[in-house]
Amino acid sequence: MNEYATAEHLRPVIQIDPAKCCNCHRCISVCPVKMCNNGSGGHVSINHDLCIGCGTCIEACSHGARTGIDDMQAFFHDLKNGIYMVAIVAPAVASNFAGKDLHLNGWLKSIGVKAVFDVSFGAELTTKSYIEQIKKEDPQILISQPCPALVSFVEIYCPQLIPYLAKADSPMAHTVECIRHFYPAYRDCKIAVISPCFAKRREFDENGRGDYNVTMKSLDTWLKENNIDLSTFPQVDYDNPPAERAVLYSVPGGLMRTAERFVPGISSKTRKIEGQPAMFEYLAGLERSLSSGHKFHYQLVDCLNCDKGCNRGGGTVNTRMPLDELEELVESRALARKEKWKTSGRKPSKLALWRLDKTLNAYWKPGIYDRTYYDRSAVRLRCINNPSQEELEQIYLSMDKHGSADIYNCGACGYNSCEQMAIAIFNGLNRRENCHHYVMSLANQDHEKEIREAVKSIAEAVRSGTEALQSNVHDLQEIKNMNMLTTEGIKDLNTKMNGIWDIMGIINNVADQTKIIAFNAELEASSSGEAGKNFHIVATEIRHLSDTILDSIKEIKRIIDEIQKASDKLIFDSENGTRQINESWENAKILEKGFGSIMASSQSVASNEKNRN
Repeated sequence: MNEYATAEHLRPVIQIDPAKCCNCHRCISVCPVKMCNNGSGGHVSINHDLCIGCGTCIEACSHGARTGIDDMQAFFHDLKNGIYMVAIVAPAVASNFAGKDLHLNGWLKSIGVKAVFDVSFGAELTTKSYIEQIKKEDPQILISQPCPALVSFVEIYCPQLIPYLAKADSPMAHTVECIRHFYPAYRDCKIAVISPCFAKRREFDENGRGDYNVTMKSLDTWLKENNIDLSTFPQVDYDNPPAERAVLYSVPGGLMRTAERFVPGISSKTRKIEGQPAMFEYLAGLERSLSSGHKFHYQLVDCLNCDKGCNRGGGTVNTRMPLDELEELVESRALARKEKWKTSGRKPSKLALWRLDKTLNAYWKPGIYDRTYYDRSAVRLRCINNPSQEELEQIYLSMDKHGSADIYNCGACGYNSCEQMAIAIFNGLNRRENCHHYVMSLANQDHEKEIREAVKSIAEAVRSGTEALQSNVHDLQEIKNMNMLTTEGIKDLNTKMNGIWDIMGIINNVADQTKIIAFNAELEASSSGEAGKNFHIVATEIRHLSDTILDSIKEIKRIIDEIQKASDKLIFDSENGTRQINESWENAKILEKGFGSIMASSQSVASNEKNRN
């Protein structure tokens, strides 16, 4: 038995190159189930048993870290080694190998494939199976299941919906069973499925139908790498009958439009829904509605994982083709099939519809297309535990989330909510360092630390500057005092110099009187003759002495005058210096006060930061 044909494990359909993964969490953000991803390490890994295989992450990863896994290499290897093989081709071929779908058949047969079948015919049979179940059982809700990602989602995450999944298998499985039952020449051959979806491999594991899942994306790459031009091969038709409008199955609503042919008006009882996250939100809501006994106005659910249907599945090549062009290719093919069956126009003839129904009935039997499903929820419950409210609060605190204001739900971590991220952390699937809020909180704490260090440095510089300034103020005061003493001393000296002037005046008067007395003595000596000769000499010397004293007094007066002028200048300069010292002292006091304010502010900031932490 295939090791993946149980409820225990699912085959990996997505591989990861750790060297290319930058842990950006883009893959988690687009993943509809989130918890299959593990972002706690250096790269985002996958728990394949929880992955639904939708492949959305492959296209989302711009680094090429995620690629799909299919069976193309095994297909070529076995074909080369003579394995008897046929191929079935999905309806999405019309948009992925535009205008070359029949050339593809020619190429497949040229490399040894014995026959090629159109899955669109299997889709016709699938629609009949759905309608037969509705007629027979009249179920409350019937969920279509052509999409393997949808089936995996229900089996793993919404097992209560398993009873509402269609009992009939997918169009591909219908095609395989059609070959096994109605084409005996190919009953025992291996079957290669040319598909638009990596998840199809899991369907084959579970239902045992299909041997190789060869995606159109891988095949297109191989053809280009080997310079093979499909248009050089002949157009070869399919080996099964042509489908009618079921070629629309690759388009959203294709099932509904095909069912309309079987049961006119069924579209009004059909819920059409596709794309992420709409489909998965719908299924989760449907589970709750069924549990509550809700009454539905519709019965058939036509749903697909990919928002543009299988034409843009994970294994396709036309992801950049405009939607109108893409669907026009399928619509044109549907119109051609209708014309072939003579069912085109608003009201097909009864004969044309009878012939079509007769052909389908020839390939349809009750029971041969049914399938069973696995409840895989035990694997999920074993891998994912939900934290209690207390545990959740502790995780929030570890993420520095202290209240509702910190619950951003920003999605930067890849999850839809902070609670999802917390659950991932609780289960070891992520770490708080990948939370935007936590990273910003750390950055703010580092910034606050830098501020505290800066405040501390400023406070120290201010303290040092204040001390130096206080010392300068003290020195200026000392200089001011000394300058004032010097000025007072000069002024006192100047006063005493003025007293010298008075003394000099007295000396000058005495010298003048002496000079007059000497002159009179000389006159008396001249009139006394020989007797007054010696007295004349004395009188002459006294007059000379008087003249010398007067000359000395003049010199002293000149020197004193210069001293007084210098003293006056010193007093002026000293008073001017005192004024400048006073101004510097006042400025220093202002600076001292300013430094004191800075010191107080820095101490206040430091104290506040300390209290916050």
